Amino acid sequence: MMQTRSPGQLMVGSLMVCVMFAMLGARISNLDIFNTVANTCAIALLISCWRLTGLREIYLISVSIGLSVVAKFSFHLPLSKFVAAINQATFLIGFLLLLSILHGAAKLSPAIAECGKFLTKQPPTRRYFAVYSGTNIMSVLFNLGIVSLLTPLIKKGSEQSSKSDSKLNENKQLSAMLRGFAWGVVWSPTALAPLALFELIEGINREAWILYGVICAVCMCFVGWVDERWSKQQNKYTTPTQYHSTNPPLKAMFNFFMILTLLLVMTVFIAQYFKETFVFGFLVSCPIFTFFWLWVQSKTTDQSPRTAFKSLRDICLFELPKSAKIIVALASSGYIGKLSAELVPGEYLVNQLGLMYLPDFIVLIFLSVVMVPFSWLGVSPIMMSVFFGTLLGNLPNLPVDPTLAALAISCGWALSMTTSPFATVALMTATLSNRTPLELTLGSNIRFTLMCMMCLCLLFYLFTAGT
Repeated sequence: MMQTRSPGQLMVGSLMVCVMFAMLGARISNLDIFNTVANTCAIALLISCWRLTGLREIYLISVSIGLSVVAKFSFHLPLSKFVAAINQATFLIGFLLLLSILHGAAKLSPAIAECGKFLTKQPPTRRYFAVYSGTNIMSVLFNLGIVSLLTPLIKKGSEQSSKSDSKLNENKQLSAMLRGFAWGVVWSPTALAPLALFELIEGINREAWILYGVICAVCMCFVGWVDERWSKQQNKYTTPTQYHSTNPPLKAMFNFFMILTLLLVMTVFIAQYFKETFVFGFLVSCPIFTFFWLWVQSKTTDQSPRTAFKSLRDICLFELPKSAKIIVALASSGYIGKLSAELVPGEYLVNQLGLMYLPDFIVLIFLSVVMVPFSWLGVSPIMMSVFFGTLLGNLPNLPVDPTLAALAISCGWALSMTTSPFATVALMTATLSNRTPLELTLGSNIRFTLMCMMCLCLLFYLFTAGT
């Protein structure tokens, strides 16, 4: 049955579509008119979302306005700097929306639903690795949508445990999911952190970054497993035998990896054909791939592409507006991060801290760890990532290899997501699981995060060969 929308809600969805395709038009054609349209629609979108904002969004918008006033009247920044900050916010909006239509298609996929159920039905001895690795991999297509998929499944599975074990089982699986999502950021080709940093820092080798990131994600998986075994309550972690799954959905898994492979192949092909970056290839691939994915899913009942067009329309007009609050927070964070970095004398700061004279692995550890205390103060990880990315991108010479610098910043993002109660993934998980964000982060993951920091010290030392 067709869903109904108020005129205001339909306007939000329409503006989101305009932002996406105007931003794509700007990337493909390099015409300023598309940038102007995208920025105008993005500003109109933020204004039209005012009824959907909460305290966090109001706070971020207020900081954006206050920072703009200070930058203009105290630092006398030229107009071009404000336009660059608006461009950054628009890029983040467009990118998240393009990811969201991909998530919309993923939510309709029976194969992905089967994979998610299988992950949460594993016996205790395998469940941590299953949930962590499954979240890590499936977030490539789902991003934040994986939280919406797995959290209800985790709650349902835990309810089938004995009453005394239910909460413990649920907490452990939620922690595994949160950790898997956080450390998927450091390698995932579709994660927001890498794609944003790729735009800000020149000289990044994306293939090397993915390789380094996979090594980090695997190591943190074992760090989390050690932390779980360390827990005094691990012996209570039980689940009834009837809830175990012994037969993996091989067909669903094959379909999932085929979908993932085809998306990456299309991304690389478009990037190579236009002689552009991976980011460009992925942005252009998203709407094309989403349409064909929806068409394939509907071909069992309708061979024409009409059903796929209707599904894509429904996703754009009915599903995308649900992410309005995240859009406002993300755009404000991107704007604040970009503009605040312009106010900081980056070269002077680097010289005063002596970063050019420190060993590379020390600088990398600093870039990762320094983001954590800021996240505790309510500063979003994306804001700090854009800030440090812009700061380093403005330097004439980087103190470390640009690929490793970007990796370190994304590792800082991962550390922040498992400790900050203000991280979007923590807020979403808390809402869906009836837990507090503080309980999910500092309550369950503080020891894990400290162990990850120590592991990063060793990894960065090895990546830089001790230099």
